[in-house]
Order: sequence, then C-alpha cells, then structure tokens
Amino acid sequence: MNWREVVQNRLLEMQPASVHALDAQASALIARLLPDIAAPRHAESPSPVSTLALGIQALDCCSIQAARQLISHTRLYIAPRLLLVERADGILDADAFRALGFTLGAMDRAENLNVYEYDLDTYKPVPDWLNARYWAHPERWKP
Repeated sequence: MNWREVVQNRLLEMQPASVHALDAQASALIARLLPDIAAPRHAESPSPVSTLALGIQALDCCSIQAARQLISHTRLYIAPRLLLVERADGILDADAFRALGFTLGAMDRAENLNVYEYDLDTYKPVPDWLNARYWAHPERWKP
C-alpha cells in the first residue's frame, strides 16, 4: 500500500484541530490536505500544544539518541498523537519504534517506507491488576 494514501486517509479520518509539522514535507502535505489548519514547523518558535504531530522522514538526519529525543520531546510538549513516515532501514528499526509505544500502521515496500502511529490515549491498555480490587486494605492491617 502507498504510504501517501495511508497518511492522507489517517489525516482525513482524524480531522485534527491542529497539526505540528516536524519537517518541510509534512508541512507541504498538511497544507495540501488540510488547508484551513495552520501547521507550524518544528524549527519555528515554540507553538502551543497541537492535536497531532506529523513527520515524513524527519529522523533521517538524526543519530539514534537525537531521534529518541525528538520523539520524546514531541510526545511530551508538542502533541499527544504522532504520525511518522520513516525508512524501513532507517536509524530506528521496527523494534525501536515498538519500544517507544508506536504501532506499525502500514508498510510501503515499493518505497521502503513504514508509517508509524502513536496515540497517548491508546498506547498502553490499563492492566487488570490496576484497580481498587487489588489495593491495600488498611482496615485489615494489625499493628
């Protein structure tokens, strides 16, 4: 499947209120698909929190540490949802993206690109043990 179609469909499905572009390609795609939404670039002055951050090969010129820092900074301070298009043989492999909480949305074998998605609301399901049923009961403690 073509990565452009996947990203276009995801953007049109999400209809984000605001989008933060991590690179020039992402900014151009946002301007074409969602012309009513302002898309500040990552290199520009700090912007308010956006609904979504989009990057198209934004990690290409980064080291592994810089790529992880960019992703972490983006998740913490810029947007709770990320959509990244990265080379399959890029600086971070599929296992590294999975370790960072991303899911593989699509693979474009013709262009050797993968589409990764991260959503703070759904990246980790709440475990069963994390509920009031398993909490300590102070009334049962004996001094």
